[in-house]
Amino acid sequence: MRSMTGYASCTFENDIFKLSIEMKSVNNKNLNIRVKIPYILNFLENSIKSQISQKINRGTIDIRIDFEDKREVEGLFSYDINVAKAYMNLLNNLENEFGQKFENKLENLIKSGNIIKKSELNLDEELYSSFISEKLDEVISKINLMKSEEGLRLLEYFKERLDILYSFVVEVKSNSKLVVENYKIKLLERLNFIKEDIKFNEEDVLKEILIFADRCDISEEISRLESHVEAFKNLISSGKNDVGKKMDFILQEIFRELNTTGVKSNYYEISKLIVDAKNEVEKMREQSMNIE
Repeated sequence: MRSMTGYASCTFENDIFKLSIEMKSVNNKNLNIRVKIPYILNFLENSIKSQISQKINRGTIDIRIDFEDKREVEGLFSYDINVAKAYMNLLNNLENEFGQKFENKLENLIKSGNIIKKSELNLDEELYSSFISEKLDEVISKINLMKSEEGLRLLEYFKERLDILYSFVVEVKSNSKLVVENYKIKLLERLNFIKEDIKFNEEDVLKEILIFADRCDISEEISRLESHVEAFKNLISSGKNDVGKKMDFILQEIFRELNTTGVKSNYYEISKLIVDAKNEVEKMREQSMNIE
């Protein structure tokens, strides 16, 4: 299980390349990759996104790559020697013609705009791709390690909360046996209080108790709660790293069953337990938003 928040970077430099990669990850319901790279690496943008998506399932990923090919930079600029000589001769002639000296003829030469030219880069796309892919793998491994370490801490947190939640479910199950009995006692107390004014027979009382018992039966809800808790426990212990969305779904189902149980039970002790149980679910839901 991995958290969705993390950070990793790497720098590399040799006689040929200079490279810096920085990657940051934050929460997101889906996978959103934002790439910032130099213009000469634009052809790699899709492959970079694909490489990341193969190893990260969810979150907003910001990646910045600074790259320099030293070989290309050295031969990037050139000048036309013939044009430069012709321009310099022109400046000399102007000096002789008007009897004035230029303070810096070389500066005027450069400012002409036609002397120094920028060459088109001949990109070695295959070499660039393999080199950057290798370094990107290192950064992805680093950030996933960081996310896994945080995931282990969250795993312990979920286990603690789940044990507390299950204890509430057990108490609800135990108290469910008292719901009908409690209603029966209160009903008979009320009937005894007003029996002088209203005539009734035992069959009517029995029907009323049976109707209430059917209406407040929460055995199915408890069974589903137990099943969901067990499913959640198995999920977080599965060793998989793409469990975040499934966790969200199971917790929603648990919350829904708790709501139904609280409404149907019509029993104060169970209502208190449901409130506490829902509080634990909310705590887990908040943290599950950070799980990949």
